[in-house]
Amino acid sequence: MLRRVAKLLHEPAFRRAPLTVIGRGIALAFNVALRRSPVFELVPGARLRVPPDLRFTSVTAYLLRDAVEPELNYLQKFVGKGDVFVDVGANVGLFTLKAAPQAGRIVAVEPGAEAGGQLDANIALNRFDNVAVVRKALSDTPGNAALFHNPLGHDPQAYSLVSDGSDAGSETVEVTTLDLLVRDLALPRVDCIKIDVEGAEGQVIAGAADTLAAYHPTVIFEMNCPTLVKADGDTGAAWNRLAALGYSFAKLDDEGGLHALATRPADFMNVVARHPAGPALRA
Repeated sequence: MLRRVAKLLHEPAFRRAPLTVIGRGIALAFNVALRRSPVFELVPGARLRVPPDLRFTSVTAYLLRDAVEPELNYLQKFVGKGDVFVDVGANVGLFTLKAAPQAGRIVAVEPGAEAGGQLDANIALNRFDNVAVVRKALSDTPGNAALFHNPLGHDPQAYSLVSDGSDAGSETVEVTTLDLLVRDLALPRVDCIKIDVEGAEGQVIAGAADTLAAYHPTVIFEMNCPTLVKADGDTGAAWNRLAALGYSFAKLDDEGGLHALATRPADFMNVVARHPAGPALRA
């Protein structure tokens, strides 16, 4: 708990409006004490229900709204009106919910049973008819695989096809590729892909070769080098595969600015990859 509080105090959104965030914290504590599940607007037109279990994803979203991380806060730079957005590792739906009021079509991919159940509930709460939920994992080949529950606090947010060696349990899930998903759903194009799959990003990108070559979508992905190091995996797989396709890379700052990255990160970082033939910035 102390670690969570320390992280919160360093968040730019907290520093900008500490009294607002503290007020939300008091309201959340009141609801938790009464075992209530408060509903709040993540952004106008998109509501999220918070289970009273103090899970970190839900708690942070309640306190900070869409300022949880820059890529969510400034998602409108990459997903605009009518766009097709694929949210890989959708979890409880923060990116999907942020994009849904404007996007033309969204595919929210979440194989985890617990997180997927909350995702379904949040989509139903908003009655979005432009969101398709896919309860599968994405990788480089279809089939079935173990989805590992890599611990990240007490959260349903660290599901991965890559084990970090913690032996915290797993579940068997169906696996497909992004290329097959685009074909099966008859998507007319793909404008933006967000990939947050706790170290399996390289596998997802390997299974998206045709989609990337055809549409050059913006790719927002997580570099999770610590997990890959534990698993003896290739820490540069996602970056190198996109670079080979002609993508360039940038980091999004807390004010929405993009800063070019000449070399791949050696630790943990969210990266924005854009192709010269891909979509222009939306906002």
